Amino acid sequence: MAVVLFLAVAAVRLLDRGSAMYYYRVIDDRALAVGTIEGSHAWTRVTSVVETPSTITITVNSTSIQLGPGTAAGIPVENVVNLRDPIGDRIVVDGNSGNVVQPRRCPPPPYVASGCP
Repeated sequence: MAVVLFLAVAAVRLLDRGSAMYYYRVIDDRALAVGTIEGSHAWTRVTSVVETPSTITITVNSTSIQLGPGTAAGIPVENVVNLRDPIGDRIVVDGNSGNVVQPRRCPPPPYVASGCP
């Protein structure tokens, strides 16, 4: 039984990969929604949040298991991040790439949210 559990955990770890963050939206002064694009069978989650006085570094990972053929369709995924301190004028950094993430007012596509152009 322990061997089966070990193999299952190892398989999930091997299939886990970093996801690029394409934007973030401010929900309120202590909450952000971060946007990634993943496959339809992906389990996407925030794996790390590191706050400093000048930056918020967020790491998002995905695990995807698909048996058989699939499409290359990307699905927008948003994850909510609750912050310890207010966002203020801090910049948001993608923990996987080290790139600064740009804020966006509306989720993609913008025509689905009320009040978006």
